[in-house]
Amino acid sequence: MRLKDKEELAEALIELKQSQEREKQLAAENQAILDAISSITGADNKHHIFHELKRVLSLHIDFSDFVVLSRTQGEDSYRTFLTSNSAFVNAQWEQSPKFERVLDGECTILFEPNKLQGFSKLNHFLRDHIQSVLLTGIKTTISESVILLLGAKKGQFSLETRDTLSRFRPLLERAIIDIEQKESLKELVELRTQELKLAQQKAETANEAKSRFLAMMSHELRTPLNTVLGFIDLLQEDIQTPQHLEALDKMEISAELLLVLINDILDLTRIESGNFPIQKTWVELHSKLSVMLEHFSKLARDKGLEFHVDLSFSEREMLWVDPTRVIQIVFNLVGNAVKFTEQGYVSIKGKLDNDVLRISVADSGIGIERDRLEHLFTPFKQADSSITRMYGGSGLGLSITKHLTTLMNGDISVSSVKGKGSQFSVSLPVVSKPIESSPIRFTPDIELSSNLNVLVVEDTYSNQMVIKLLLERSGYNVTTLNNGQEALDYLKGNIKSVDLILMDMSMPIMDGVTATRHIRKLCNITPVIALTAHAMECDKQKCLDAGMNAFVSKPI
Repeated sequence: MRLKDKEELAEALIELKQSQEREKQLAAENQAILDAISSITGADNKHHIFHELKRVLSLHIDFSDFVVLSRTQGEDSYRTFLTSNSAFVNAQWEQSPKFERVLDGECTILFEPNKLQGFSKLNHFLRDHIQSVLLTGIKTTISESVILLLGAKKGQFSLETRDTLSRFRPLLERAIIDIEQKESLKELVELRTQELKLAQQKAETANEAKSRFLAMMSHELRTPLNTVLGFIDLLQEDIQTPQHLEALDKMEISAELLLVLINDILDLTRIESGNFPIQKTWVELHSKLSVMLEHFSKLARDKGLEFHVDLSFSEREMLWVDPTRVIQIVFNLVGNAVKFTEQGYVSIKGKLDNDVLRISVADSGIGIERDRLEHLFTPFKQADSSITRMYGGSGLGLSITKHLTTLMNGDISVSSVKGKGSQFSVSLPVVSKPIESSPIRFTPDIELSSNLNVLVVEDTYSNQMVIKLLLERSGYNVTTLNNGQEALDYLKGNIKSVDLILMDMSMPIMDGVTATRHIRKLCNITPVIALTAHAMECDKQKCLDAGMNAFVSKPI
């Protein structure tokens, strides 16, 4: 074989060996990239990504230190994001053409790193330690990151190491974009969650403020209303002229309608705030409903309507329900039926069906259009805004009825045809049992003594007048005082001569609850009855806890 052929063969063998080594290296890098994909794509944050990149690169590239610089969009300088050398922790780096090139996708070798501004600011010991730099960059819509591999020897990085870093760059870019989107989404979710919590807190605060305001307004309206209704009652006893009596009757009806509105608003406030307890007890419901329906029977007859009542469950049947709320539901439904029916009939049916109380109220009234039924149980809304002007009312009754039905685990539905009438159907789960027979006992009629001394503690003068006149007409001796402190001072010397105390809650100097606690230290026998415009259940409980015997809500 000629010498030339031998040389060519040797060169070919060398190239083949180099090619095989390069293929082997590429295969190792490919495997490393595959391994890195699994680790990096599962990263929780950018720190994790760069830590894993440092570990993988160290298997294929020889470098002394690893530094990642980063800045977000809008920032002027780069800060050290991650480093293997604490000397770089607080370093700041200005933008440079080299950084712009690598951020556009290049991988670059710096053979004279001291010419780069960031390195020139380092102390001379550290600067002399850095003889070559291999760098690349990643630019996203959120941030810019520059990765620096530092070498302590000149010529430490070659074109091969640059190519190796280039092969890892797309993986790194994808991982950073994904993690930034993930972090951005997480921050957005946290921000929205915080905003939602803040909005919820504001809503709860506003709702509490609304509840306090409505409770206060209820109290402030009940106080003068007590005077109005009281004086109307007194005048009805004194005046005999039919014309004047008719005027007083209309005044009384208007005042009672105002009271119904106040009660509706207060009920809705308690329901919305979650402070509306259902108090079930064994009750003979048939007679209670019958008494209540007698009221509407007269109203219906006055309008010329037929009024049918069919309560098919037995009068000897006891039901485990909240009788007040069941009656309130029927009251609201029948009241609407009578109000919105000008001719024809109103029909009420009630029956027990496998421990379910089913009540239906039907009428031949104005009816409701189909597209308005969905708003029927919304507070302060009626089927048609013109109805409010024509028939009056706040639009709270059906909303409260719906809430009450839901609170008792029941259901309410409505069917209606415009111009022909409506039917409301309520179903409530109940437990029933027959009334136990008991021997009849005859007791003599009890005559209550009228010559009793009553102490009225009330800060409003007009209410003092009404209560005093009502009691004195019944033959009682009445003393009025303005606040709890006056009552306490009076009772210290007169406790044995007082037969009954009527106590307001809200008064200046000393309120009724505080006064009652002090009175109970003097005497535990004299009955104390709360007579107050506060009508919430918590107000009643507060009075009873203080030692009062009973609770009467104004107006009386």
